[in-house]
Amino acid sequence: KQWYQRRVRVCSQNAKISMKNVKLIANMLEFNSEDSAVQFRPPLITTGNKSKVAAQEQEYFNSNIDRVNSILLGDNVEDIQMAACVRNYSNNILTVGFLNDRVEDRMDLYKSKFDVVILNDPDFTDIIQLFESLQ
Repeated sequence: KQWYQRRVRVCSQNAKISMKNVKLIANMLEFNSEDSAVQFRPPLITTGNKSKVAAQEQEYFNSNIDRVNSILLGDNVEDIQMAACVRNYSNNILTVGFLNDRVEDRMDLYKSKFDVVILNDPDFTDIIQLFESLQ
């Protein structure tokens, strides 16, 4: 299994959050038999192609057309571009930005782009609390 998928599954189970209605769009690592990362599984998502990769998920969005809420998590201002692909399907998009370095220099920019800004590479406690408040 993929490291990120395992991490998300464990976090969601610990927080008692159902993942059956969640679509995870992220870079996935492949591991060898020694459990060492050997490569990224295609497609490799970069700053320049995030919107394109998200747009390729139309089947998921079309099959969940009655779901009108989305949450976008990003650690780069360019991550906000993925919200453009979701706007055709979601009435409500909550964007959360993780600002991990050059906080003073970037704070105003992140606050202008994201609905919520979380500082200094925290664990997922804040995100879990956010999900719990939405249930």
